[in-house]
Amino acid sequence: MINVSTRVLRALIALDELRHFSQAAERCNVTQSAFSQMISKLEAEVGLRLVDRDRRRVSLTGDGERLVASARRIVAELDEIGADLRDHAGMNKGRVAVATSPPFAAHWLPPLIARFRARYPGIRVDLFDHLPPKCMELVRERQADFAILSAPGPLAGLQYRVLMQESFVLACPADHRLASRKRVDLRDLEGASLIRYARSGSIGQHLEHAMRGIAVEEVMEVEHLPTVAGLVAAGLGISVVPSIAVPFFDASKVALVPVLSPGLERPIHLVWQTSRLPGPAAKAFIDLLETSLPRKKKSA
Repeated sequence: MINVSTRVLRALIALDELRHFSQAAERCNVTQSAFSQMISKLEAEVGLRLVDRDRRRVSLTGDGERLVASARRIVAELDEIGADLRDHAGMNKGRVAVATSPPFAAHWLPPLIARFRARYPGIRVDLFDHLPPKCMELVRERQADFAILSAPGPLAGLQYRVLMQESFVLACPADHRLASRKRVDLRDLEGASLIRYARSGSIGQHLEHAMRGIAVEEVMEVEHLPTVAGLVAAGLGISVVPSIAVPFFDASKVALVPVLSPGLERPIHLVWQTSRLPGPAAKAFIDLLETSLPRKKKSA
């Protein structure tokens, strides 16, 4: 294999363009003696005479012409790679891909993405809205830089940290007996008609544990937040929903009351691949995300 540095290739290009050793040496910021040694070592490395020298003129041999044509392509590609890397490092170019569940994708992330794009217009943001298992698969396959999940589950090849603790609210018809409360406890729901989340989902499992021992009438069990919002608005029952779900509800028909019960909050995690550090664009998005997290209000 030929072991030639880009510095030597640039020297050969300069010599081809200027056809003068001293001028080419000046362009390359070396002495003429050092420049001549670079060219001689290049000829020794490739085993060919590349330059015809006489007192009046310098020209490349046929082999030198072929090599300098390849040198131009190589140097141009390296310059392009370098410029691209500088653009990525300077946040002028790049991509960040986020995977998260539909409720976060629908209402929480869009304003953040808009702020990020306004700050870094050259960075492309891709958003994947899926259930947690698919989100983790996307991170493992490096299609997403990170995921934001309420229940990460098995984390082979992944690591996580808690971003925040999400609170819950009671969603009930505006004329319900609990609608005028400033806050409620889960025990206040005793005897109520409850629209429950499917126990197969992370929200349903979290509430199943928190509401043990509380006697309610289960009206129906559904999987999606828009369905819960429609059923509550129709007066078919009440529900306990994570705070991310608030925008799904019609405030003219539904009252949303904070639920203050020990152990009800659920952790929201940032999940990323163990063997892969976030790049500059992903790190900038995470920084913006963390500064935009809802602050927990202190109870009076």
